[in-house]
Amino acid sequence: MAQVEVDSYVIAGVTDHITPWKSVYQTAKIMGNDTTFILSNSGHLQSLLNPPTNQKASFVTGPLAQSGPDAFLAGSKKHQGSWWLHWRDWLHARSDEEIPAPTALGNARHRAAEPAPGTYVFEQ
Repeated sequence: MAQVEVDSYVIAGVTDHITPWKSVYQTAKIMGNDTTFILSNSGHLQSLLNPPTNQKASFVTGPLAQSGPDAFLAGSKKHQGSWWLHWRDWLHARSDEEIPAPTALGNARHRAAEPAPGTYVFEQ
């Protein structure tokens, strides 16, 4: 994993009993210096399913501390709200310009066979 050469966004839940956040933090450290680590205030699924409308949501961010997860937590900054908007901004900063969606299905190489959803969805 240390050979990955792209920025990484790693999320953990503070009360996750399946993937404890301190273990996930170690994964983030393996991914290298271009890793953003997010610690959400929820558990396993709740840390991911945390839409911007969740008024109880919060998360922390900070630099990956070489001395470990407790040092990260001590030096982190708490943010109110869902991490989703943070992730959106993170993705946007690493993305090319937006381009308009195609106005028609298919292209010269791959012609559209039929309108969505396609007849295959009705096959049994």
